[in-house]
Amino acid sequence: MKWIVAALIVLAAAIVLQMGLLAFGIYALLAVALISRWIVQSSVRQVTVERSISHETADVGDSVRVVLKVQNNSAFPIPWLLIHDVMSTRAVTGTSPAMEVTGRRIVMTMLWPRQTRLFSYQLKCLRRGHFQIGPVLLETGDLFGLFRKFRLADEPEYLLVYPQVIPLFGYDVASRRPIGEVVMTHRLYEDPTRIAGVRDYQPGDPLNRVHWKATARVMSLQCKTYEPSSIAGATLIVDFHRGSYRRQDEPNRSERSVTTAAAIAHLLFEMGEQIGLVSNGRDAAARIRTEGFRVPRVTRKSAKTLSDDEIREARLQPVVAAPDRGPVAIAR
Repeated sequence: MKWIVAALIVLAAAIVLQMGLLAFGIYALLAVALISRWIVQSSVRQVTVERSISHETADVGDSVRVVLKVQNNSAFPIPWLLIHDVMSTRAVTGTSPAMEVTGRRIVMTMLWPRQTRLFSYQLKCLRRGHFQIGPVLLETGDLFGLFRKFRLADEPEYLLVYPQVIPLFGYDVASRRPIGEVVMTHRLYEDPTRIAGVRDYQPGDPLNRVHWKATARVMSLQCKTYEPSSIAGATLIVDFHRGSYRRQDEPNRSERSVTTAAAIAHLLFEMGEQIGLVSNGRDAAARIRTEGFRVPRVTRKSAKTLSDDEIREARLQPVVAAPDRGPVAIAR
């Protein structure tokens, strides 16, 4: 607004020096500037944007169509309007982007009064994840370049891309010897319908375990032994610690870990077995809070509000304890 102050100073000087033509020009310039500013501010408030996406969930390799419906509800034309559908930079750029954009997310257009226009683009899902689409950032101004106005036009939407599931053939989940020879010292559950053999009677054995035919044959109490019951289910542990992966291999190696876990989980699901999952990965909703589009901290109040929101994080945070032994480490 420095030029307005300069124009007022020149106007005052023109009045004092009785320069009527210059004063008239300054009057006209101020009138055009004020009218242009009022039209820009009122017009951008009357622009509405509606976004629709073809899918809220997708698989790796699928394409999602995003359609933006932009409408000018004001009685004034908008000479130029910049429309930017914001997405995370890490999702659409870099050496290994998660999304491939076909079409334009940034469009420059002109809108007549009451005019509606449609813009669309395609997102091809290259990697699993939880991604934020939007909000739409609008920018407009007057023809003279004196004023510019920005506005966020809508709320963001979210796209969930499931990890790739690769079928596993010939992989035995219920392996009897997953790591070398395994000696079982305790059997939690036994199958009474499958007899594995007999053994000598031990004090405390119930009578229903006594094998009477074997007892009569060897003339001493013999008890049945049963095969242990087995469950082919598994608990999958996915490690996302930064030190577990080399930086130059990311995000490819961690994504392969997720793909492997998803393949094993799918196999267990097809077998009707139990599945458990443990991971130290960051919550996707918490990641969106920092990686997604955020309102810039232009004032002290907005900065404090955003800082308070970061502090009031209700999700479970990991507890890190130094390696140690003894009762002190157990108390931690």
